[in-house]
Amino acid sequence: MRSAFQVEFFGAEQYTRLCSICRGEFPRSSEFFPEGRCKDLMASFCRKCANVRTQTNRSSKENSIISFLGKSCKECGEIKQLREFYMSSQFHDGKTSACKKCIDEKHEESEIRQRRLAGFEWAVYFIQDSRNKRVKIGSSDDLEHTISTLQEGSSETLHILAYHDSAGKDAAEMIVNTLHCMFQNYHTGNGWFEMVPSIEQYIILIQHGDFEKAELLLNPIENTEKNPHQILLKKKV
Repeated sequence: MRSAFQVEFFGAEQYTRLCSICRGEFPRSSEFFPEGRCKDLMASFCRKCANVRTQTNRSSKENSIISFLGKSCKECGEIKQLREFYMSSQFHDGKTSACKKCIDEKHEESEIRQRRLAGFEWAVYFIQDSRNKRVKIGSSDDLEHTISTLQEGSSETLHILAYHDSAGKDAAEMIVNTLHCMFQNYHTGNGWFEMVPSIEQYIILIQHGDFEKAELLLNPIENTEKNPHQILLKKKV
């Protein structure tokens, strides 16, 4: 019960107070309310709510520390320490989106591809969208520039699945047109096709360097003599 002294000293309206968080009513005492910025030097919320807030803030801080010390690589998807990423001013954390290992591997693949493409007149390429599992079939005299341009316009990672040399621009365009006609039922627009088994089979032949079988797919043996525009795939040594 309230004593006459407490009522007289605090006032009836001040003897208990309402927690601003849980809205519970507690005695106006430091046992229930921690130190704070109110006029009576106590907090506006009870001690139980204060403990909950402290735990929540600590958990949030720990998550921030983990996020600060680690980062997910855009290429491999692994969470790695920040020191495993290159410096970059293009991102808010000052680090590249891909880890050093993935960037180095991609750079090495690019150099190998450039050496192989050095003597190409014109290349027929197959580029895949890693997320949507689509494949773009086209031709280019500068494959590195083509993949870079396509990547800039895509939010998903693009990969070169296969490519092969052709006897100049006309032959390359003829091969591309033939492939587009063969797989027109799977065309999704702008040279992109669904990755169906028939397209995958052709790509595998190119990857393995089996150009004779790949050519048979373009020019069936029974139509070879009737086709005045026989397409030849050139194997690059």
